[in-house]
Amino acid sequence: MVPRRVYHASSVQGLGTLIPSDSTHGSWIYAVGDPELAACFLSTTGGDLTCAVGRDRLSGKAYVCGRFKGAFDHRYAGRSGSIYTLEGSDFHAGRTPWSEEFVCAKPVPSIDEVRIEDASAHLRHLNTIGMIELVRYPERIDGIPADDSDLVLRATEWYRKMGATALDGFASYHPRLLSEIRRHLDL
Repeated sequence: MVPRRVYHASSVQGLGTLIPSDSTHGSWIYAVGDPELAACFLSTTGGDLTCAVGRDRLSGKAYVCGRFKGAFDHRYAGRSGSIYTLEGSDFHAGRTPWSEEFVCAKPVPSIDEVRIEDASAHLRHLNTIGMIELVRYPERIDGIPADDSDLVLRATEWYRKMGATALDGFASYHPRLLSEIRRHLDL
């Protein structure tokens, strides 16, 4: 069920209306049900290859989990953006594999905007006051495997869908996994 209000984070400030954009699942506006989880998407640099974002099953809190040393700072330090509050009525649940995610295929006006000048500082503050969990590498949370086998499986899936260029990000962020990825792909 989609909440009455949903939240979208963007590196672009001052948006009066949010417009769907192309992504791996379709052309949509993505949103989540609370501003703390949305804050984890103020920067998407490197996506899941830099930091896993989710909700911990034990604590119920949103989390950011660094996937290599310095990943948190690489993704968030010095990045600005905004968290937008949107009317949830035009958003749909169940269109992507992640149950926390809601999507909308048409432009949506912003109800409110909270400008964030430094995503890293904002997330550290949310962690300090107990609203989210920041997990620094090599620590893990929520079943993320210490051996990064989940990333190996993701790489093989992306390779089969998108070809060899799908491995570029893995080569940049996780070069130590390339031999294991190649082994899984029989390359």
